[in-house]
Amino acid sequence: MGDEEWEGTCVMKQVPSHDVNRSKQIMSSVRSNAARRSLTSLPASFHLPYCFNPFQYRTPSYSSLLLSVACFFGFMAHTTILHADPAPSVIRYNSQEGTHIDLLPDDPKFPRSDVKFGNWVLGQYSGIGPTDFFLYNSLTHNHPLVISPKDEVTFSHAYDNAHNWDAYDKLPSPVNVLVSYGRTRPSSGTAIGLQNSMDIYNEAVPTHGHNEFSSYYAYVRANNHGIHPPGQHYWVTDFHLQTPYAPEPQKSPELEIVYSGRIMNMSNGVQALSSSHMGAYGQSLVATPMLENEMTAAGIPLDARSYPVTAMLDLAGFSGDRHTYDGTLPSAGPAADYALRIGGNGGSPYIPFSARSNFVIGIGLYDWSKAGLEIDHRLPGATGPGLRNRYTTELGGSLPADTWPYSLILHDEHAQPTSPEQAGLQLGDGSHAWLLGSTSHGDDDGQFSIAYQHPERPQLTLSRTGIGFMGHAAITPPKIHPKFDLSKKMDLKELAKAYNSIHDALISLGLAQ
Repeated sequence: MGDEEWEGTCVMKQVPSHDVNRSKQIMSSVRSNAARRSLTSLPASFHLPYCFNPFQYRTPSYSSLLLSVACFFGFMAHTTILHADPAPSVIRYNSQEGTHIDLLPDDPKFPRSDVKFGNWVLGQYSGIGPTDFFLYNSLTHNHPLVISPKDEVTFSHAYDNAHNWDAYDKLPSPVNVLVSYGRTRPSSGTAIGLQNSMDIYNEAVPTHGHNEFSSYYAYVRANNHGIHPPGQHYWVTDFHLQTPYAPEPQKSPELEIVYSGRIMNMSNGVQALSSSHMGAYGQSLVATPMLENEMTAAGIPLDARSYPVTAMLDLAGFSGDRHTYDGTLPSAGPAADYALRIGGNGGSPYIPFSARSNFVIGIGLYDWSKAGLEIDHRLPGATGPGLRNRYTTELGGSLPADTWPYSLILHDEHAQPTSPEQAGLQLGDGSHAWLLGSTSHGDDDGQFSIAYQHPERPQLTLSRTGIGFMGHAAITPPKIHPKFDLSKKMDLKELAKAYNSIHDALISLGLAQ
């Protein structure tokens, strides 16, 4: 047929249902007043096409076949009377574009044109926005799909009176992406269930604020205009990864990641915080009060305030069998080798597994009120240290005003009422370690000792009132009579008494035998 074109106009008529057989082989079209359309149920009679030959020249047989198919869909599109007055429906065909059915409403004030399939209506002008494209469910009275004139696709649904006995029984979701790979035949390649890509070209400077670009945005709002029983759960994202069952390490996957992110900062200086740079972050979490427009939209009083969260980042878990519900159970194992790992080898599919990272500061702790770093609650039976540093530790700082500046404070926070409080410092390792320790019990004045290798035999023991050497307990040093004065002539008996007193004191201190 080449570039030949033909166009036909069909007219749809309402006929009794007993005329079905007579009307199966003809085509038609309708004119109607779109302003009177209503999405109602099927009437007792329905539309059937009465066709006539509208063409000005002979068309090939396959064109007639296409035209018949088009008329059939035209018949399906008008199985319900949505209006009374006629409006043109045009069928077009050419070799480049194929066959088209155009529904052309002629009322500019109500430009609705649609096709109804049972309880579903597909068409233009939903009433939500001007000249949009929509999908409508007449049973639920919802528009699950709306495409605006700006090509914005909106999936929406209002779930009312939906009650599940089990809170974990899933309610319907407006969008479900269900993908399977290799169900009947093995597949290979990179599989992406949902992909979103953005190309940003030319930007104009806005009158107010800054341009913002995001490939994904989510907002979960508990609207205060409704009812919210206590004890419910709210979260924005929930990711789950279940890997292949492989007890043998040689059969395990090469990589497993729940969340992977990659930043490619090609702008120098943005990482330096200033009035013109807010920083560059691989991941950022912030807690803030609500803005006025957010509170108004959610129905929250404008004098309300926000409250602290438990943690900005929480890492928890354990491994085990299906009966394991706590990390202290005998069946429990570690959740991970590291709860938080910074640097080291690899860590991402975008760098080699043996690649070392490079940071200026490993961890920066700022803006705290109680403690910058708190280490507590080791597992039962754990023997490892609370902090292990294999490099030089630099300490500096002070307590609040009117106190002595201390760079390091050691004390026992877990002492029982029947046991002494202990704190110590070890210098060196293995068999060549010097031990510095402090012990106090109740109203005891406490002792400080310096020992080599074994804390049970200190070389020096100090108390608030005494001193001891070479494993001897600290005692109050004996006093020499105030009349004893070697600068003056004295009796030999008095000199002997003084010598014996000094000797006894040295024995008591562990310095003589």
